[in-house]
Amino acid sequence: MLALRHSSIEARGVSLSYGQKRILSSIDLRIESGEFFCLLGPSGAGKTSFLRVVAGLEMPDSGELLIDGESVALKPPQKRGVGMVFQGLGLWPHMTVLDTVRYGLVRQSVPEPQIRKKVEFMLEIVGLADCAEKYPGELSGGQQQKVALARALVVEPRILLLDQPMSAVDRPFRTHLLGDIQNLQRKLGITTIMVTHDPEEALSVADRIAVIREGRIQQVGSPAALYDYPFDAFVAGSVGTANLIPGRVDEDENGVRCFQSQATGAIPLYDRLRAPEEGDACACFRPTSVRLAPYDSSIKDSDFVWMDGRISRSEFRGGYLRYSVSVDGETVVCDLPHRKATLPIPAGSEVLLGVELSQIRFVNV
Repeated sequence: MLALRHSSIEARGVSLSYGQKRILSSIDLRIESGEFFCLLGPSGAGKTSFLRVVAGLEMPDSGELLIDGESVALKPPQKRGVGMVFQGLGLWPHMTVLDTVRYGLVRQSVPEPQIRKKVEFMLEIVGLADCAEKYPGELSGGQQQKVALARALVVEPRILLLDQPMSAVDRPFRTHLLGDIQNLQRKLGITTIMVTHDPEEALSVADRIAVIREGRIQQVGSPAALYDYPFDAFVAGSVGTANLIPGRVDEDENGVRCFQSQATGAIPLYDRLRAPEEGDACACFRPTSVRLAPYDSSIKDSDFVWMDGRISRSEFRGGYLRYSVSVDGETVVCDLPHRKATLPIPAGSEVLLGVELSQIRFVNV
């Protein structure tokens, strides 16, 4: 059995530059012990660079990084208790699975009987006990990923860093492998940071997510909090498909702040704590929140915002139908559950789109 510990991580004003290019800008972030944390953002946002700072492979220009409340500025990578799985995995083609996993323990001069027990346990827990004598070229992408995980974990790190772990895995197997990684993290209790640009990956496994853009943290929260209450339009689009209707926020003659657009008309924003500042803004809502009704329907629930639209495309996606609807020059996506033997609404059909007010998040651009 491994004697894994888990540690908290805290970044205080961490900045990093490569030459004249700023990569990370004043990152303030705390990751709790035993947490499965995801960094989500587009390519070049600074996700991997932050992992490298935690691992000690990059030294920040300014700020401080703490592990369990202790500054690690003077600690080299091998003294930080961090295991990292790189995007390219870095498996040696001439070494068997067994030799690859035991390599770190040999480097640490661990006695051979302990090496044997630790490696056997780790290969069992990642489901590779029958592959010990195979070489990387004889393994699937998912199995190679598990070898890299086993190699990182067998040395008993306090923190596990995963740099886009699904990049070498075919999409049909990603869900299964993600579940395996999450189960392993829960079983071992190790603090884990995973980097990804895929919102589905982050939403499915993370305890919390930080959305990062151009080296700055935009928002941190639980998957549901970021999905339902994005801080701005960028966060809304980063954590899943988001409909964004552009407009403006202004106060009316009664001092009530309102969102106004051609598509929606004027919508009073009575909840000032959640209302955006005056100026350019978006009405943000998810595809599952949209209701479709015939264009000539007389049923218009007052709790809904109703918009005129025209079906431009429909896609059958198995469990649901995805409609793309043209609304005042914008495309609104609507996901409706598929029912057996029902036909999609034809392209070109005029419809009414209804979105319940409680499901709309008004955000600044």
